[in-house]
This record gives sequence, structure tokens and C-alpha cells, in this order.
Amino acid sequence: MLDFIQVAHAATEAAAVEAETGVLGTLGINWKLFLAQLLNFGVVLFVLNRYVFTPVGKKLEERRLKIEKALQDAEDIEKEKQEFEKWKSEAVAAANKKASEIVTLAQNEASKEKSEALLKTKQEQEQVVRQAKSKIEEEKKKSVQEAKGEIAGMVTTATEKILKEKITDKKDKELIEKTVKAITE
Repeated sequence: MLDFIQVAHAATEAAAVEAETGVLGTLGINWKLFLAQLLNFGVVLFVLNRYVFTPVGKKLEERRLKIEKALQDAEDIEKEKQEFEKWKSEAVAAANKKASEIVTLAQNEASKEKSEALLKTKQEQEQVVRQAKSKIEEEKKKSVQEAKGEIAGMVTTATEKILKEKITDKKDKELIEKTVKAITE
């Protein structure tokens, strides 16, 4: 029976504690302690939010913006590099074309100069040949005249010897001319 009394007493004490604390007491929660822990949690949350979460969030946002800017700059640099490569290719092609035109122009000029030089040389050669022919013709005429003169002298001498006498100048001249004509024909 004593056990029964003890159990009853415990039940009454539990009912009294329950009446004092209510539902929280039944769950084993001390409302004063709960309120202090709730206040401590709020203070810790406030301190963490103000001094940890906000600055760390700002730094993370700054870093994210820096990374985005760096990626955008890298894309811009890549575009500029491609544009430069395109410009460089076009410039090289234009320079090659210009160089080709200059070489072609120089070759044409050289060909023209060569043709002019050959023409001038040919004209000079023809002039030298004409002068040489003219000189040869003059020398030939001079030689023929000298030969005619010598032949005429020899004919005169031969005629004198034949005739053993001197013919008059008029007859001498006629005889010389006939002889020269006969020899030259």
C-alpha cells in the first residue's frame, strides 16, 4: 500500500507542477531558460548578421563582380585580337598586292627601258653602218679616181712610148678619156 500512496503522491505533485507550468512544463521546457536562450540566439544572430554575414556577402558580391568584369574584359580582348588578326591579314594582303603591282610596274618599266635601249643601240648601229658604208664608198671612189689617174698616167706613158712623141694636150685628154671608159666598162 505504501507503493500506492507513493504513486498517488507523485501523481499529485505532477499535477501541481503541471498546473504551475502549463503545457511547456509537460513538455519539459523551462520557459525562463527558453526565453534566455531565445534572447542569446537573437543577439548571436544579430552579431553574426552585422559583423560576419553582411561583410562576407559584400566581399563575395565584389569578387563576383570582379570575376564577371575579368571575363568580360577577356571576351573584349579576344574580340580585339580577332579584329586585329583580321586587320593584319587584310593589311598583309594589301601590302602583297601593292608589292606585286610595284614589281609588275618595275618589270614593265625595265622591259620598256630595255626595248628603248635596244632600239637606240640598233639605230646607232645602223648609223655607224651607214657612216662606214659612206666612208667605204668615198674611199672606193677615191681609190677608183686614183687608179684612173694612175692608169691614165700609165696609158699616157705607154702612148708616148708608142708614139714616141708628145701628143697635144687636147688629143692627150681625149685619148685618156677613151681609155678610161674602155677600162671601166
